[in-house]
Amino acid sequence: MMKHAISMVAVLTLAGCGGGTGGGLFGGGGGLFGGGGLFDRDRAAETTAMAPDTETPRPEARSGDDPVAAGAAEAAGAAEAEGGGLILGFAVASLGDASVSGLWMETPLVSTEGPGRVVGPDGRTVAVTLRPSGGGPGSGSRLSLQAMQALGIDLAALPTVTVISDA
Repeated sequence: MMKHAISMVAVLTLAGCGGGTGGGLFGGGGGLFGGGGLFDRDRAAETTAMAPDTETPRPEARSGDDPVAAGAAEAAGAAEAEGGGLILGFAVASLGDASVSGLWMETPLVSTEGPGRVVGPDGRTVAVTLRPSGGGPGSGSRLSLQAMQALGIDLAALPTVTVISDA
């Protein structure tokens, strides 16, 4: 019982400490339960809004350093160079079923099977059969083992590729 009493006195003593600045559990002024701290719920928060000025540093737009824009430009160039096609979008691709041979991609970007191309992160292009994955938008895509190898992608990687339909 004595241990509990000493512990409670120590906790209350330390909780009330605020370093003389009005902090602590019970606040620094106005009696035992007043003047700030945990039990002063009616006190408005003291915040100061800062207005931006002319000396606030702002990020500058960079030209040519955006990998997504560069990938889209490469994909558009590949689509034009290889006979057109409709750019369906970007997909994060993982390795599909390695027991199914061929050059194919299962993706939620198509609703019917058809011919297409995949442009890898480094600009390499491979012709594949695009198959619907049945997943929702953004659910990811699966590339065949042979397609991953043709694109020079590490089998454990999750690259962002560009999907082009040739249908």
